[in-house]
Amino acid sequence: MKLIVGLSGNLPSQISGNSFNSEYNSFYRPFFQILYGYPSIPIVLYFSGLWYEWFAEEHPEVLTLISEMMKRNKQIELLGGAYYEPYLPLLQTTDRIGQIDSLTTSVRHRFMKRPKGCLIDSTSWDNSLISCFKSCGLDYVFLDKSALFFPVGYRVPDFNVSMTEDQGKIITIFPLADKLLEKGREMAPEDFVQKLLQIKGKDPVVSLFFDFKSVHALDMVWLDEFFKLITTNKSIELVSPSQYLKGEPEIEREYFQSRNICKKMLLKSEELDNLYAKMIFVQTLANSIRGDKYKKKSALDELWKGQGYFSAFSCSASRKAYSCFITAEKLSRSQDAFISSLVKADFKLKGYKQYLYQGDTCNAYIQRAGGLIFEFDNIPTAWNYTSYCPDNPYPGLFRDSMYDISQSRGDIETLTRGNFEDFSSIVYDVDDYDRENKKLVLSFRHKTAAGPIRIIKTYRFFNFLTAVKYELINMGGLPINIGGAVSFNLTLSSDAHIFHPRMLEKGIEFEDKSRTITITSDRISNFTYRNIFHNGDQYLSTLIYAFGQTGNLDPGKSCQISFELSCH
Repeated sequence: MKLIVGLSGNLPSQISGNSFNSEYNSFYRPFFQILYGYPSIPIVLYFSGLWYEWFAEEHPEVLTLISEMMKRNKQIELLGGAYYEPYLPLLQTTDRIGQIDSLTTSVRHRFMKRPKGCLIDSTSWDNSLISCFKSCGLDYVFLDKSALFFPVGYRVPDFNVSMTEDQGKIITIFPLADKLLEKGREMAPEDFVQKLLQIKGKDPVVSLFFDFKSVHALDMVWLDEFFKLITTNKSIELVSPSQYLKGEPEIEREYFQSRNICKKMLLKSEELDNLYAKMIFVQTLANSIRGDKYKKKSALDELWKGQGYFSAFSCSASRKAYSCFITAEKLSRSQDAFISSLVKADFKLKGYKQYLYQGDTCNAYIQRAGGLIFEFDNIPTAWNYTSYCPDNPYPGLFRDSMYDISQSRGDIETLTRGNFEDFSSIVYDVDDYDRENKKLVLSFRHKTAAGPIRIIKTYRFFNFLTAVKYELINMGGLPINIGGAVSFNLTLSSDAHIFHPRMLEKGIEFEDKSRTITITSDRISNFTYRNIFHNGDQYLSTLIYAFGQTGNLDPGKSCQISFELSCH
């Protein structure tokens, strides 16, 4: 049987700088030390672009070692892929190719060798990737067929190399043996080698990729003994992908189904779906830059970096993704021709329009569902104050609700226990959309126990300021007295000040690093807040409520309340 040995650095390394040092010292450095003593073992090496950047800055001797081993019996074969390890099916074709070419260029620049293959997570597989890989000069892909996707016809996955095609483009698939390696971790090295020799098939090729995540439980003594056994066992032929393909083996063709697990995740999370929409929006902006190749390169690099963070699907990584996307958006704007605007567009890719204010210092995106702001960006600092937070039941700014004053004290504790009507699922009507004056008027009619009311909500946008005016009209025949609450869920960028807001006479103020976020009202003085945490310790956001009452509102009469949200 034929055996391919590989080494890879995986996605989590790009999220935290500390993980590079931890993984390098505990696994990668001793792995290279052991491997250097076995020049007869060809190894396939994959690292993301960020890993190579880190090596160059912190441990350039690793790059020197890799170059030496490449020259020594051509021991190392380098793989390519996407520079920031994004979830490729979510990207436009231009960005897929751009990310792959970026890593290829980096590898070729450092080692004078162009990668001919790549390694991607099986959940990222999509047939449309084949043409992108071939356009970038990649001839083969390592995938775990057995674990995460299945050939059409439900053939039993095996260890035979296969090929697949899409629209006439052909690529070779080397099957990874991830599950086999997991079992091997629990065996003695000699028992694991015997298990490898029991693999049957026409021409089995077993690809074992070691990485920090899958092998950290194995000590280096195990690894050293395993390498010794596979180099001395004559029944095992150690090969590299290029060596295998040079023999022009007869390879069967298979077709594989795309699972698109990530896109299914988007359907389950409104906030994650918003981040995806932001990525698509910025993709279009960055790729449309003309006449300034350096500016376009900078914007695309920020976009691609954000795509890598987005694929991590964690709270902290998603916030970094937003920061990259906002930076790319800022770079995409023409400094001379940019004019603040209020436009309507299907930003969220749902088949209907949202209203997007794009200003010099902030973006504010409004949806009709709930009439709330679902994205609020500070452009100079590239921060979204409504960014993705798991387990967050109160997203958005200017989220409206109503409570029974006889059942609630008008505070955040009783309100969040369910003694209120939340209007976030109500689709507001658009009464006026004034692009020139950057004004949007929304409204809806609501039936209360005391009679029907109409709520009119007017947004006005200025450079540092978002102004919202509420007008509540008694449409019934009896006086009413009801309580209303407006919530603001702010994702602050620093934990340092979240516990100490400044309470104003009619508002609340937060110092967030170099910014001051202020929410004020012309009538309401009852502001309260609560910090929301994930798993009890990870800060997610700060939830602010402003409470007010209509007083004794006669039939046909109205009352008005105004708010201002500033960030400067």
